Amino acid sequence: MYKSKGFLLIVGLACLALLAVGCKIISGSFLVVENLEFTTHTGFYSLAVDLTDNDVWEDHADEIDDIEVIGFELWITNQSTTAWTYSAYIDEPTSPMWDNAGEVEANATRFFGELSVPAGTPSAGSSKFVSYASSFKYLSNISTLKNLVKKGAFDLYGISTGGGSGRIDSLKLIITVAATD
Repeated sequence: MYKSKGFLLIVGLACLALLAVGCKIISGSFLVVENLEFTTHTGFYSLAVDLTDNDVWEDHADEIDDIEVIGFELWITNQSTTAWTYSAYIDEPTSPMWDNAGEVEANATRFFGELSVPAGTPSAGSSKFVSYASSFKYLSNISTLKNLVKKGAFDLYGISTGGGSGRIDSLKLIITVAATD
């Protein structure tokens, strides 16, 4: 019993010493959710993403240790009578951004695809939803994706092939960030 009191006294003094010098170590995971809206051209989508103005990102930007998980929620509509596939690419911010699928495929990294979107009818489009949980099966080149996202700014591109017109109804980027304060 005497030994355990001595141990508790040492631990208590160590904690007081840390508090006295102002040392605090707090770590945790934070969820960053960013709703994205693309500039749409026929079969080609582009967006300069800046996470630095996201409230959660801004609160923890200086303490980010790692990007733990990245996923998406996506609603996409095929407005043509032909089925098509959708893929997404990421790249360092460029000015001006790439303005066609050929430049993107040659210079950027594909991280999402290929998502098959069924044909619509002449009077109605065909919508497809990809949930956060199911988005993981479409992801590739994860380390490149995490490295670019960790910087807080990147260019995001989407390419649909095989069909006519379509639109991304909503795209939500969901990032789990590990941070230490």
